[in-house]
Amino acid sequence: MFFPFPDKIFDDVTCIRPEFLRQAGIRGLLLDIDGTLAQTRQPEPSPAVDAWLAEMRRSGVALYILSNNKSPERTRAFAERIGCGWRHRSHKPGRKGFAAAARELGLAPRELAIVGDQIYTDVLGGMRAGMHTLMVQSTDTYLWYFPLRRLAELPFRRERRAG
Repeated sequence: MFFPFPDKIFDDVTCIRPEFLRQAGIRGLLLDIDGTLAQTRQPEPSPAVDAWLAEMRRSGVALYILSNNKSPERTRAFAERIGCGWRHRSHKPGRKGFAAAARELGLAPRELAIVGDQIYTDVLGGMRAGMHTLMVQSTDTYLWYFPLRRLAELPFRRERRAG
């Protein structure tokens, strides 16, 4: 039976270090926006996330926004700020968006990791695409459905915290 357990769980994206990525053979990151890089409706990443993104670029890590967001404007704005490719309405956990991002980056799935805050979209999709899965605690703790979502994810949140 197939269970969507993330490879690693981090408190937030800024806890993911270039050294960890190198050791895991990860050369590129597919990044979710809402709940991962910023809160839903927050127009831009925090200064800490901006600094982390700059560190990833300096370290040679390829970046790509892979979002289920329906708004091309929001997705484009984040990608332009980061200086990377992007895809909105990715239909995660479907494989198509993941495969398209890998092709655009010129990297094999095993060289990529999805970084996201949801088991049933980000983690499951990354696993189906043959990529590493790095889960972060969601920045969206205020949404009405957040407790229900976390309850549904609980069985798959085994202790895989990076430490």
